[in-house]
Amino acid sequence: MNAQPYTPALARPRRVMVLGLAALSTGFASVEMHRLLAAHGTTVPELFVLGLFAVCFAWIALSFWSGVAGFIQLVANQRLPGLRWPTEEEAAQPLTRRTAVVMPVYNEDPSAVFAHVQATYESIAATGQLDAFDFYVLSDSTRAESWVAEELAWSELCRRVGGQGRIFYRRRSDNTAKKAGNLAEFCERWGRRYDFLLVLDADSLMAGDSVVQMARLMELNPGAGILQVPPQNVGRSTLFARLQQFAGRVYGPIVAAGAAAWQMGDSNYWGHNAILRMAPFIEHCGLPVLPGQQPFGGHILSHDFVEAALMRRAGYTVWLVPELGGSYEQPPPDLLAYAQRDRRWCQGNLQHLGLVMAGGLHPMSRMHFLMGVMSYVASPLWLIFLVAGLFAALHEWFFAPATLLEFQSTLPGGDAFDTVGALRLMALSLALLWIPRLMGLGLLLANREEAARMGGRFKLVLSVMLEGVVSTLMAPVMMLFQSHFVFGTLLGYKVNWSSQQREDTDLPWSEALSRHKWHMVIGGVLAALTIAVAPGMLAWLSPVIVGLWLAPAISVFTARASLGLWAQRRGLFLIPEEAEPPTVLVRAQELAEEGMEPVDDALDHVLSDPRAHALHLALLESHPTASVPVALASARRKLLAGGVEPLSPQEKSAVLLDARTLSELRGRRLGVQA
Repeated sequence: MNAQPYTPALARPRRVMVLGLAALSTGFASVEMHRLLAAHGTTVPELFVLGLFAVCFAWIALSFWSGVAGFIQLVANQRLPGLRWPTEEEAAQPLTRRTAVVMPVYNEDPSAVFAHVQATYESIAATGQLDAFDFYVLSDSTRAESWVAEELAWSELCRRVGGQGRIFYRRRSDNTAKKAGNLAEFCERWGRRYDFLLVLDADSLMAGDSVVQMARLMELNPGAGILQVPPQNVGRSTLFARLQQFAGRVYGPIVAAGAAAWQMGDSNYWGHNAILRMAPFIEHCGLPVLPGQQPFGGHILSHDFVEAALMRRAGYTVWLVPELGGSYEQPPPDLLAYAQRDRRWCQGNLQHLGLVMAGGLHPMSRMHFLMGVMSYVASPLWLIFLVAGLFAALHEWFFAPATLLEFQSTLPGGDAFDTVGALRLMALSLALLWIPRLMGLGLLLANREEAARMGGRFKLVLSVMLEGVVSTLMAPVMMLFQSHFVFGTLLGYKVNWSSQQREDTDLPWSEALSRHKWHMVIGGVLAALTIAVAPGMLAWLSPVIVGLWLAPAISVFTARASLGLWAQRRGLFLIPEEAEPPTVLVRAQELAEEGMEPVDDALDHVLSDPRAHALHLALLESHPTASVPVALASARRKLLAGGVEPLSPQEKSAVLLDARTLSELRGRRLGVQA
């Protein structure tokens, strides 16, 4: 299907509508807020509160009107102009360009990782287009046991599917620049063999049809630099994860279609489940090392936004393509794991503040940076708004000639308070938050088959209501978590690179109480101040107070897989991928359940298992890496002394990097056994 080439003029009317309506909504709400604050004159603290309110409201207004654009796009059921789609005849032709499918991993469970690789590989093979793809597992694992297990899992995968010469494994011993450095090193060594680069995360899964369509779209649109397919959360059993999966399935299409509708060819890249044009990626998307120290300086943490901006600056378009589907990932299993992931993303997004004014960037790229920053800064702004509102009230009490009763009459619930105006403003805010959810629900209810796959219309509506209650209670907890992350980053604290928690395990009460104790204290202080100074505001603040008080219980109970499975059996929080699971998901689950024997001691395994020993030496020879002399010398001293003193992780890795030492130790062991 021929399409009009993408130009800024195609997107301009859409952006004017979305941004203009967001600005008008913000202006109206700000006028209403000013009218409430100025009922008895306006103080400096109240002006500060008004400014904070305007910024925070603008954020939810933009999200709302973007959602409306997504709803219209989904109802119209038309593809966006500017991107050429294949005709039926073109779709039946073999792909003519080569794609590297890469999965960077870091101390992950090899069974799950290679189950996802194999399922994706087999799904592509089923399309008949496998000759156009090679697979690479790019390891940055630092745990020796993960490293050796990855080698064995890769070898077994190649044996199973006949993937020799098509599925590759490489491990770096130097983790410079983390994931971005891992990909950069791959591109430098092997990238020019390929036309396109498909990036997956360790928990990513993609259907073969979608992968082939992505590659074909890149062939047909030589001006496209990145195509991002939004991933759907699947595959978890905890109640928290099931809530995330359900919310993503109900509201996610509205969000993704909305962003695609007004951003068009100036969209963003999310770091995985996306295909990139290799040559311009290598030439134009090398990441700078930011001046200064972390958290704002050093290597860029959130590389995806920056790479999209650099690709756009080079003249290539970046597209969000939600209509492709077949793109999956796994959500964090509990609230604390979700917050841990947010901590890393927060620092990475705040780093982008230093790039907003970088030369030559497209205005939409600058906006993506600011939107990424605002996704975290909004929480401390709302927190400051609440505190500033309380301070403004106390300021009026202390400095205005009024008794306590007269002061309280000006607050919510008081005789002099404009309750109707306040309710009107609250209703507007709630409408902007809830209408996109209801639009997503409406689209599902209108589709009888889809609603049936999600438990039926009654269970679907009930699930939306229950998810809304739980997310409302979680919101103040996440507000405090994200505020802590933002303030911590501003104060110079930096994050450590660690593997993500992906297992469904119950959360101990001790950990929940430890992580949430200050949330409970803040909730108690807020309740006490409200009761003492402005009891009429207690009902208004009750969702915040109750959410903070219940934070440990919410974390513990939503982390339980038993509750998630209980809800599933009763038809709650279902997603279509559970009722009719796609083949690639079924296959990945089967392979993950088969598992593999764990590697308890990497060095002992390599020395005692002849297959593991030969494989490890062969990989060392094909990708030689210098060992660490000091650690190796220390390890050799311990081993030659009889191995009584245990090796440190660094010493074990040093031995595993040295083929001569491994061969010597293997020979000694065989000699002893003989």
